[in-house]
Amino acid sequence: MENDTSSAEAQAQRLEHVYAQLAALVRQPDVMRRLGTPTSENEWSAMHILGHMIEMIPYWLTNCRVLIAATAAPPQFGRTLEAPERLEGVERGATGNPDQIMQQLREEVHAAMRVIRGMSPAERDKQGVHIRRGEMTVVDIIEEFIVAHTEGHLAQVRATLEI
Repeated sequence: MENDTSSAEAQAQRLEHVYAQLAALVRQPDVMRRLGTPTSENEWSAMHILGHMIEMIPYWLTNCRVLIAATAAPPQFGRTLEAPERLEGVERGATGNPDQIMQQLREEVHAAMRVIRGMSPAERDKQGVHIRRGEMTVVDIIEEFIVAHTEGHLAQVRATLEI
């Protein structure tokens, strides 16, 4: 059952809030020069993180669509941290233009907001089996792998930029 923070509207608004905060951070002149610099050798830069976010939002929405469309047993879904498309997204962010990356992120966030708001309660309740976490509903995927995930990456960007 959904609570106030996991309702479709709340999830869409939280996602929009993350984008707004990231856009405000990236626009700061003193931040621009640090976007591509990781805090350590084993950490992602802010640009890596933004590239990952551009890739992961539609990836998880596609998984949601697969669960919604399933008519037989709940399908298995998910990926490993080493998935090529995940790593490619991170690298595209690292080598991308900050303005273009933020525009792409804006487009992905707005598309996700439309999809999230457009899902029926029955669609949000559809289930699948995550490769590591087991049974999850569409609302769980949106919450954990899109909304809370982007909120975590916002905190990571702030830490990387020392803000």
